[in-house]
Amino acid sequence: MMILVGVDAGATTTRAVASGDGRLLGRASAGSGNPHNAGVQAAAASIVQAVRRASGHQTVDVVVAGIAGLEDPELKEGLRVALAASGFAREFHISSDALIALDGAFLGAAGIIVISGTGSVAWGRDERGKEARSGGWGHVIDDAGSGYDLGRSALRAVLREHDGRAAPTAMTPRIFEALGIRQPEQIVGAAREMSPPQMAALAPIVLEAARDGDRVALEIIGAAGRELAATAAAVWRQLAFSGPHPVAGIGGIFSHAAMRSAFLEGLRQMCPEAVFTPPRLQPVGGALWRAFARRAIEPPASLIQQLAEGER
Repeated sequence: MMILVGVDAGATTTRAVASGDGRLLGRASAGSGNPHNAGVQAAAASIVQAVRRASGHQTVDVVVAGIAGLEDPELKEGLRVALAASGFAREFHISSDALIALDGAFLGAAGIIVISGTGSVAWGRDERGKEARSGGWGHVIDDAGSGYDLGRSALRAVLREHDGRAAPTAMTPRIFEALGIRQPEQIVGAAREMSPPQMAALAPIVLEAARDGDRVALEIIGAAGRELAATAAAVWRQLAFSGPHPVAGIGGIFSHAAMRSAFLEGLRQMCPEAVFTPPRLQPVGGALWRAFARRAIEPPASLIQQLAEGER
């Protein structure tokens, strides 16, 4: 039996899905599979654990793992060496998280995927297979419209309120509670100690305040939505799309009405022919699709349907 496995190695959770001879074999999860967050050895251990659980501890032929932030060649090589030492698969490939999201969204067809999680990036592919990206330059200088961006904007809004530079916001007491602080002056010290996922964990405060009609939170949401639309539009221009093409979004913030509305309005203005559509599969399904592509095999329609149904 030929066993193929797709992996989405996230900052907090690693997800794997396995196929045996074109049939769904199993799903599994493990801890952080991102070496930036967990370190190389722990990340490799999580990936191996998820793959073995999903495959029922059988010999795996091909693994494709999508991981964020592996632009550093030394880090990527360190992870490759650690995975190779485990002997967990006959063949494995490390891909970007954006690429497996793109594969999952359109199963190889043309389109643009916009990802907003801890970070943000847009990635697209045209009918000839040419790819383009925009954003994804990291939280220090970019990641506009991401969970990190929303969390940082919330902290900034609280400090601006304190200074008298901006209107009061309902986010202030919620931020104090989340950080365990009592004074605005404590925010800077707390922020210095926060990892990107911890900063992004403040994003729900912005979303909840926006749902309650908080004007400052709604302004933050609107700006973030427009930034994500601009990221998609940049990829659209790079690929010189003409005529209707699909654009999909990955990330919980796309389910928030105000954020989604701001994104779609920006998309309509910048890319009038874009068609916003749900992704066919989540990124882990895209990684499995890529594993099939590595063997030049078309995944059965029944498997695609099973994967899609399992993600609902």
